[in-house]
Amino acid sequence: MKKFFSGEGGFFGFMDKIASLFWINILTIVCCIPVITAGAAVTACYYVTLKMARNEEGYLTKSFFKSFRMNFRQSTLIWIMEAVMLFIFFADFRIITTKAAGTIPLSNVILVVTGILHFLLMMTSTYVYPLLARFDNTTANTVRNAFLMSIVHFPKTVALMITNALFPALTYAVVVTGKALWVIPVMILFGVSASAYLCSRILVVIFDAYMPAEETSGDEISGQEGSDAE
Repeated sequence: MKKFFSGEGGFFGFMDKIASLFWINILTIVCCIPVITAGAAVTACYYVTLKMARNEEGYLTKSFFKSFRMNFRQSTLIWIMEAVMLFIFFADFRIITTKAAGTIPLSNVILVVTGILHFLLMMTSTYVYPLLARFDNTTANTVRNAFLMSIVHFPKTVALMITNALFPALTYAVVVTGKALWVIPVMILFGVSASAYLCSRILVVIFDAYMPAEETSGDEISGQEGSDAE
């Protein structure tokens, strides 16, 4: 009973995590509103949740905006590239699946290739923002390392992608069915940060496997731990 009410791992520790996730979720959503800043907001969210997964969180707001400022240029550039690629994939899909698609030679092959490329993009983006939050590296190396990690740790990548898709899928199902509408405000209050936190519990295991090589050069997968320094 004493452990249950202890400040670290008991009831109050759990409630502290809930309050922290609520506040980080609000900060992330607000900072995503301009759209162009979404990459920096997600990176900052992961910066905090990765610390939470290690029980190292400090001042949440200060940590969030520290990462937001430090990683703004890189995360925004990556976010723009990702958004452009998503737009291209969506446009290709729309063109190929229209009635005029039959006039395009090898349209089915193009559709399959587009689907594969989209899946690879989603795999890479699953790691790229957490990597920005955790390691100091060039933009090109961060994207490359995110892609390599998504391949090397494919089973965990699938788990991460499912975790990221779980909350949006649940919200969509609730909207479509019109049942359990109480889920929607819960998703608004906790959806983004809770998903990032659950992913962070997996990511810390992956990232820690590369930490012994942190003294290697910046273009190694482990990079140089800079963003995490207080």
